Amino acid sequence: MVLALLMVGGGLVMVDWVADGVRAGTPATPTASATPPVSRVGEPRDLFAGSPAASFAPGEQAVQMPAAKDTGPFTAAQVRTALESVRKGLIESRLDTSMFTGDPEPFLKVLAPDAREQLRSDFTGNSFLRYATRMASPSDWEPGVRADGRVSYRASKENGVRVLEVSTEFVWAYPFDVDLRAPAGASVVALRDRVVWQVPHPDDVPASARGLWITSAEAVTWNADCARLRDGWVQEQFWVADVHRERIPAGDPGTIFDLDAPPPTTTRC
Repeated sequence: MVLALLMVGGGLVMVDWVADGVRAGTPATPTASATPPVSRVGEPRDLFAGSPAASFAPGEQAVQMPAAKDTGPFTAAQVRTALESVRKGLIESRLDTSMFTGDPEPFLKVLAPDAREQLRSDFTGNSFLRYATRMASPSDWEPGVRADGRVSYRASKENGVRVLEVSTEFVWAYPFDVDLRAPAGASVVALRDRVVWQVPHPDDVPASARGLWITSAEAVTWNADCARLRDGWVQEQFWVADVHRERIPAGDPGTIFDLDAPPPTTTRC
Protein backbone atom coordinates (compact mmCIF):
# COMPACT_ATOMS: atom_id res chain seq x y z
CA MET A 1 0.00 0.00 0.00
CA VAL A 2 2.84 2.39 0.82
CA LEU A 3 4.49 1.81 -2.53
CA ALA A 4 1.17 2.08 -4.33
CA LEU A 5 0.57 5.49 -2.80
CA LEU A 6 4.09 6.55 -3.68
CA MET A 7 3.63 5.45 -7.23
CA VAL A 8 0.28 7.18 -7.59
CA GLY A 9 1.70 10.41 -6.22
CA GLY A 10 4.72 10.23 -8.49
CA GLY A 11 2.48 9.44 -11.44
CA LEU A 12 1.10 12.96 -11.36
CA VAL A 13 4.50 14.57 -11.87
CA MET A 14 4.75 16.55 -15.12
CA VAL A 15 1.68 15.01 -16.75
CA ASP A 16 0.51 18.40 -18.06
CA TRP A 17 4.04 19.19 -19.21
CA VAL A 18 4.14 16.18 -21.48
CA ALA A 19 0.55 16.34 -22.60
CA ASP A 20 1.04 19.92 -23.74
CA GLY A 21 4.07 19.00 -25.83
CA VAL A 22 7.07 20.99 -24.63
CA ARG A 23 9.22 22.80 -27.17
CA ALA A 24 12.18 25.15 -26.81
CA GLY A 25 11.74 28.57 -28.37
CA THR A 26 9.49 27.40 -31.21
CA PRO A 27 6.81 29.24 -33.17
CA ALA A 28 3.25 28.02 -33.57
CA THR A 29 2.76 25.27 -36.14
CA PRO A 30 1.93 26.97 -39.48
CA THR A 31 -1.09 26.08 -41.54
CA ALA A 32 -0.19 23.71 -44.33
CA SER A 33 0.21 25.24 -47.78
CA ALA A 34 -2.31 24.47 -50.47
CA THR A 35 0.60 23.30 -52.63
CA PRO A 36 0.64 19.48 -52.63
CA PRO A 37 3.76 18.26 -50.82
CA VAL A 38 6.38 16.13 -52.48
CA SER A 39 6.07 12.46 -51.54
CA ARG A 40 7.53 11.75 -48.12
CA VAL A 41 8.84 8.43 -49.35
CA GLY A 42 12.29 8.86 -50.84
CA GLU A 43 15.57 7.16 -51.48
CA PRO A 44 17.31 5.48 -48.54
CA ARG A 45 19.14 8.06 -46.47
CA ASP A 46 20.39 8.76 -42.97
CA LEU A 47 17.46 10.55 -41.35
CA PHE A 48 19.70 11.65 -38.45
CA ALA A 49 22.39 13.27 -40.62
CA GLY A 50 23.03 16.85 -39.58
CA SER A 51 20.94 16.53 -36.40
CA PRO A 52 22.21 16.50 -32.79
CA ALA A 53 21.22 12.81 -32.63
CA ALA A 54 23.63 11.84 -35.43
CA SER A 55 26.20 10.66 -32.87
CA PHE A 56 23.72 8.81 -30.64
CA ALA A 57 23.92 5.03 -30.30
CA PRO A 58 21.33 2.83 -32.00
CA GLY A 59 18.35 1.75 -29.91
CA GLU A 60 19.14 -0.94 -27.37
CA GLN A 61 22.88 -0.29 -27.61
CA ALA A 62 22.24 3.07 -25.94
CA VAL A 63 20.51 1.48 -22.94
CA GLN A 64 23.53 0.52 -20.84
CA MET A 65 23.38 -0.19 -17.12
CA PRO A 66 26.19 0.59 -14.63
CA ALA A 67 28.10 -2.19 -12.89
CA ALA A 68 26.15 -3.87 -10.09
CA LYS A 69 27.66 -3.58 -6.60
CA ASP A 70 26.53 -4.34 -3.06
CA THR A 71 24.42 -1.33 -2.11
CA GLY A 72 22.95 -0.90 1.37
CA PRO A 73 20.88 -4.01 2.16
CA PHE A 74 20.93 -5.13 -1.49
CA THR A 75 23.47 -7.66 -2.70
CA ALA A 76 25.26 -7.24 -6.01
CA ALA A 77 23.05 -10.00 -7.43
CA GLN A 78 19.88 -8.19 -6.33
CA VAL A 79 21.18 -4.93 -7.79
CA ARG A 80 22.00 -6.67 -11.08
CA THR A 81 18.50 -8.14 -11.27
CA ALA A 82 16.96 -4.74 -10.58
CA LEU A 83 19.09 -3.06 -13.25
CA GLU A 84 18.17 -5.73 -15.77
CA SER A 85 14.50 -5.08 -15.02
CA VAL A 86 14.96 -1.34 -15.53
CA ARG A 87 16.76 -1.94 -18.83
CA LYS A 88 13.96 -4.19 -20.03
CA GLY A 89 11.42 -1.61 -18.90
CA LEU A 90 13.16 1.12 -20.90
CA ILE A 91 13.34 -1.04 -24.00
CA GLU A 92 9.71 -2.16 -23.79
CA SER A 93 8.45 1.37 -23.13
CA ARG A 94 10.55 3.46 -25.52
CA LEU A 95 11.85 1.12 -28.24
CA ASP A 96 9.50 -1.81 -28.71
CA THR A 97 7.11 -2.04 -31.65
CA SER A 98 4.31 -3.35 -29.42
CA MET A 99 4.29 -0.12 -27.43
CA PHE A 100 4.67 1.95 -30.60
CA THR A 101 1.48 0.49 -32.00
CA GLY A 102 -0.57 0.76 -28.82
CA ASP A 103 -0.04 -2.46 -26.85
CA PRO A 104 1.34 -1.72 -23.35
CA GLU A 105 1.09 -5.28 -22.00
CA PRO A 106 4.70 -6.40 -22.72
CA PHE A 107 5.89 -3.34 -20.78
CA LEU A 108 3.43 -3.77 -17.93
CA LYS A 109 4.55 -7.37 -17.45
CA VAL A 110 8.02 -6.07 -16.53
CA LEU A 111 6.56 -4.32 -13.47
CA ALA A 112 5.54 -5.68 -10.07
CA PRO A 113 1.95 -7.04 -10.15
CA ASP A 114 0.58 -4.21 -8.01
CA ALA A 115 2.47 -1.61 -10.05
CA ARG A 116 1.13 -2.80 -13.39
CA GLU A 117 -2.44 -2.53 -12.16
CA GLN A 118 -1.81 1.03 -11.02
CA LEU A 119 -0.24 2.12 -14.32
CA ARG A 120 -2.61 0.37 -16.72
CA SER A 121 -5.11 3.23 -16.49
CA ASP A 122 -2.47 5.68 -17.79
CA PHE A 123 -2.92 4.14 -21.23
CA THR A 124 -6.54 5.24 -21.50
CA GLY A 125 -5.28 8.83 -21.82
CA ASN A 126 -1.91 10.38 -22.59
CA SER A 127 -0.16 10.49 -19.21
CA PHE A 128 1.90 7.42 -20.17
CA LEU A 129 3.98 9.71 -22.42
CA ARG A 130 6.04 10.47 -19.33
CA TYR A 131 7.61 7.02 -19.61
CA ALA A 132 6.39 5.32 -22.82
CA THR A 133 6.08 6.08 -26.55
CA ARG A 134 3.28 5.43 -28.99
CA MET A 135 3.91 6.31 -32.62
CA ALA A 136 1.32 7.79 -34.98
CA SER A 137 1.16 6.98 -38.71
CA PRO A 138 3.10 3.69 -38.85
CA SER A 139 3.64 4.19 -42.59
CA ASP A 140 5.71 7.31 -41.88
CA TRP A 141 7.87 6.45 -38.87
CA GLU A 142 11.09 4.63 -39.62
CA PRO A 143 12.99 1.90 -37.73
CA GLY A 144 16.29 2.78 -36.15
CA VAL A 145 15.60 4.86 -33.02
CA ARG A 146 18.73 6.39 -31.52
CA ALA A 147 19.29 7.39 -27.91
CA ASP A 148 21.67 8.79 -25.36
CA GLY A 149 21.31 8.34 -21.62
CA ARG A 150 22.69 7.76 -18.17
CA VAL A 151 21.69 5.62 -15.22
CA SER A 152 22.50 5.76 -11.51
CA TYR A 153 21.26 3.91 -8.43
CA ARG A 154 21.28 4.10 -4.65
CA ALA A 155 19.75 2.44 -1.62
CA SER A 156 16.99 4.37 0.11
CA LYS A 157 14.07 3.91 2.47
CA GLU A 158 10.45 4.98 1.95
CA ASN A 159 8.24 4.91 5.06
CA GLY A 160 10.13 1.99 6.48
CA VAL A 161 10.42 0.07 3.19
CA ARG A 162 13.98 -0.45 1.97
CA VAL A 163 14.20 0.23 -1.75
CA LEU A 164 16.80 0.27 -4.49
CA GLU A 165 16.19 3.49 -6.42
CA VAL A 166 17.33 3.64 -10.06
CA SER A 167 17.31 7.02 -11.83
CA THR A 168 17.38 7.15 -15.63
CA GLU A 169 17.63 10.15 -17.96
CA PHE A 170 17.50 9.59 -21.71
CA VAL A 171 17.04 11.44 -24.96
CA TRP A 172 15.16 9.29 -27.47
CA ALA A 173 15.40 10.35 -31.12
CA TYR A 174 12.67 8.95 -33.39
CA PRO A 175 13.08 9.15 -37.19
CA PHE A 176 10.26 9.85 -39.64
CA ASP A 177 10.25 9.71 -43.42
CA VAL A 178 9.85 13.27 -44.70
CA ASP A 179 10.08 15.26 -47.94
CA LEU A 180 13.55 14.86 -49.48
CA ARG A 181 13.90 18.66 -49.61
CA ALA A 182 13.44 19.08 -45.84
CA PRO A 183 16.47 20.42 -43.92
CA ALA A 184 18.62 18.23 -41.66
CA GLY A 185 16.82 17.34 -38.45
CA ALA A 186 13.27 17.85 -39.77
CA SER A 187 12.77 14.08 -39.76
CA VAL A 188 13.63 13.69 -36.05
CA VAL A 189 11.35 13.91 -33.02
CA ALA A 190 13.22 14.12 -29.70
CA LEU A 191 11.79 13.00 -26.39
CA ARG A 192 13.81 13.57 -23.22
CA ASP A 193 12.68 11.89 -20.03
CA ARG A 194 13.67 11.46 -16.39
CA VAL A 195 12.26 8.41 -14.65
CA VAL A 196 12.80 7.13 -11.11
CA TRP A 197 12.31 3.39 -10.72
CA GLN A 198 12.24 1.54 -7.42
CA VAL A 199 12.60 -2.09 -6.40
CA PRO A 200 11.59 -2.81 -2.79
CA HIS A 201 13.58 -5.24 -0.71
CA PRO A 202 11.73 -8.58 -0.96
CA ASP A 203 11.73 -8.98 2.84
CA ASP A 204 9.78 -5.73 3.31
CA VAL A 205 6.75 -6.17 1.04
CA PRO A 206 4.22 -8.86 0.05
CA ALA A 207 4.74 -10.91 -3.10
CA SER A 208 2.41 -8.74 -5.21
CA ALA A 209 4.57 -5.66 -4.53
CA ARG A 210 7.92 -7.29 -5.28
CA GLY A 211 9.58 -6.13 -8.46
CA LEU A 212 9.83 -2.93 -10.47
CA TRP A 213 7.88 0.28 -9.81
CA ILE A 214 7.86 3.73 -11.40
CA THR A 215 7.69 6.34 -8.66
CA SER A 216 8.13 9.51 -10.74
CA ALA A 217 8.50 10.43 -14.40
CA GLU A 218 8.62 13.57 -16.53
CA ALA A 219 9.37 14.27 -20.16
CA VAL A 220 9.68 17.02 -22.77
CA THR A 221 9.48 16.74 -26.55
CA TRP A 222 10.74 18.62 -29.59
CA ASN A 223 9.43 18.62 -33.18
CA ALA A 224 6.35 16.55 -32.29
CA ASP A 225 2.92 17.41 -33.66
CA CYS A 226 0.93 19.00 -30.84
CA ALA A 227 -2.50 17.65 -31.74
CA ARG A 228 -1.28 14.06 -32.03
CA LEU A 229 0.71 14.41 -28.81
CA ARG A 230 -2.40 15.47 -26.92
CA ASP A 231 -4.05 12.28 -28.20
CA GLY A 232 -1.11 10.24 -26.91
CA TRP A 233 0.73 9.68 -30.20
CA VAL A 234 4.18 10.83 -31.33
CA GLN A 235 4.53 12.18 -34.87
CA GLU A 236 6.82 14.78 -36.42
CA GLN A 237 5.64 18.28 -37.22
CA PHE A 238 4.93 18.18 -40.94
CA TRP A 239 7.45 20.09 -43.05
CA VAL A 240 5.91 22.06 -45.94
CA ALA A 241 8.33 23.42 -48.55
CA ASP A 242 6.43 26.64 -49.32
CA VAL A 243 5.99 27.48 -45.64
CA HIS A 244 9.14 26.32 -43.87
CA ARG A 245 11.78 26.35 -46.64
CA GLU A 246 15.14 25.86 -44.84
CA ARG A 247 13.59 25.96 -41.36
CA ILE A 248 12.65 22.99 -39.19
CA PRO A 249 9.00 23.43 -38.12
CA ALA A 250 9.90 23.13 -34.43
CA GLY A 251 12.76 25.62 -34.62
CA ASP A 252 15.85 25.50 -32.41
CA PRO A 253 15.88 22.38 -30.18
CA GLY A 254 17.63 24.29 -27.42
CA THR A 255 19.14 21.97 -24.79
CA ILE A 256 16.86 18.97 -25.23
CA PHE A 257 19.61 16.82 -26.82
CA ASP A 258 22.26 17.77 -24.24
CA LEU A 259 22.09 15.68 -21.06
CA ASP A 260 24.68 17.93 -19.43
CA ALA A 261 22.30 20.89 -19.69
CA PRO A 262 18.86 21.32 -18.09
CA PRO A 263 15.97 20.31 -20.37
CA PRO A 264 14.07 23.16 -22.04
CA THR A 265 10.97 24.39 -20.28
CA THR A 266 9.32 26.67 -22.86
CA THR A 267 5.88 25.34 -23.81
CA ARG A 268 4.43 25.89 -27.27
CA CYS A 269 1.41 23.55 -27.56
